[in-house]
Amino acid sequence: MGLQRVGVLLIGCGLLLATLSAVTLGATAGSTDARCVDHDPVYSLSEIDLADLDVSYTNGCNTISVQPLVPAGGGLVVLGTLVGVIGVGRQRHRR
Repeated sequence: MGLQRVGVLLIGCGLLLATLSAVTLGATAGSTDARCVDHDPVYSLSEIDLADLDVSYTNGCNTISVQPLVPAGGGLVVLGTLVGVIGVGRQRHRR
């Protein structure tokens, strides 16, 4: 199996994992529910922990944690893209 096919397989598995886990378990694992009066939300990443696949973001008042399988699926998509690009490069180099 060539690197291009492996890349496409990884991308497909990553999209499937991220989508199914977000639909079945929900996209967020939890959040704080502080009531903020007269607050204009400004979203930003607050924490990325690759060891636990923990991604959290904040709206300036509350912190929202993303379900760990969603970033894992995203990682598979990125890995599949890299493997596929390497496969394309190797194929062009052989010509």
